[in-house]
Amino acid sequence: MSRRAIPSWERRNGVGLDGAGGVLHGADDRVRGHRGQPRGIQDQAAARPQDASVSLLGVLMVVLAIVGVTRVCVVLVAADLYDLSLSRAEQTPEYRPRVWVVIPAYNEELCVVRAVRSVLASDYADVRVVVVDDGSTDRTREVLGEVDDPRFTAVSQPNAGKAAAINAGVRDHVGDGLLMVLDADSMLTKGAITKMVAHFADERVLAAAANVKILAPRGVLGWVQRLEYAVVHRLKQGYTVFNCEYVIGGVGSAFRTEIVRRCGLFDCDTLTEDIDFSMKILARVGNLQWRIVFAADVVALTEAVPSLKGLLRQRFRWKFGRLQAFAKHRELFFSRRPEHSRLLSWLHLPYTAAGEVLVLLEPLFLYVVVSATARTGWFVGVGLLCAVYSGVALFTVLGDRTEPVRDKLPLLALVPVAYPLLMVIVVVDFSAVLRSAAMFLRQHRPASRWEHVERTGLTVPG
Repeated sequence: MSRRAIPSWERRNGVGLDGAGGVLHGADDRVRGHRGQPRGIQDQAAARPQDASVSLLGVLMVVLAIVGVTRVCVVLVAADLYDLSLSRAEQTPEYRPRVWVVIPAYNEELCVVRAVRSVLASDYADVRVVVVDDGSTDRTREVLGEVDDPRFTAVSQPNAGKAAAINAGVRDHVGDGLLMVLDADSMLTKGAITKMVAHFADERVLAAAANVKILAPRGVLGWVQRLEYAVVHRLKQGYTVFNCEYVIGGVGSAFRTEIVRRCGLFDCDTLTEDIDFSMKILARVGNLQWRIVFAADVVALTEAVPSLKGLLRQRFRWKFGRLQAFAKHRELFFSRRPEHSRLLSWLHLPYTAAGEVLVLLEPLFLYVVVSATARTGWFVGVGLLCAVYSGVALFTVLGDRTEPVRDKLPLLALVPVAYPLLMVIVVVDFSAVLRSAAMFLRQHRPASRWEHVERTGLTVPG
């Protein structure tokens, strides 16, 4: 072949010669990278670190999932044991202390009278109701004038925050017996106080949390919260069996008045005065000789937060307040004091704190699931995940002894879609934890304050 013909032959075949006429490059270069490796090999090499990262995250996620599922299964079994103990508690001897119900209120004109009347309608005779109006700017004080009952007292004070309002009611208007704290937007069922008193027949019980249910849920967000409350409170029954409960929530929570005074009333330096005070009790007296418990048969009702914006605001308060309480009472973690159980100090509290951190990894875990499913087309993992959530929801609803079957039917209908519904709460919690961590790192420490969500003033069903 002549030299003159070489250029046209090179253009047709993509082949060039070196100075000695040897073939140095050609069609094979079209599948090589810039370092001379075939591009397919180069792409595989580049993909290996990514695949390894996904695999490592996948293994981590599987391990965490196994730990989480095992824990939930153990706690659900313990919840069944709790039901048996509850049956025995219903046969307790006579114990009839006076019950003081303190209702702190700030701009609650729509709901506060409803809350008061739900307490006065109780089947427990020796009850007193104290409403502390914390400097409301609406008609709260005016509507309280509609209540005419010798067992009812309403007082007002300049705005100082929720914890300060509770303290004012306890300090000036509560005697000996039991103290119950009720949010102004919530209600007690008719037998709630009688059943709460039965739990305090055990002299070791210092505080008890009520079983809070969502009243007349509406829309997707309402039913999401209804299902979430049911699952969370079923798990709290198991925590009580293991004696590692540490949160006595504000709605319908009850305390012996002597422990409230011994602990110096509620502190005003956190967003969640209820979590703070519960941990304050544990820090003072421990949980071996004394107990704080969940009272599943004591039903209180509250409204669902109707908007996503309101839910985000509520959950931020909960998450940041819990973080404040953890930091404030950090001596409870890994405590070696003889009055603290190892299950509480070495397992439950650290696991709960770690769970708050792991919420931040949810997007990463979701990426692993989607990536692995897209690469393999293997949907069994996603199916198992949905099955676990549905199983927990199913056993939660079926195990609830406080509701008739007809009231359980709507929740049972949600069981197949429990995973996507509860993922709404996961997304909200992710946002709340992220915001809480950022605020905590900035060393911003908001104190006890009022945080309102939208109210509708629904009435008690039946």
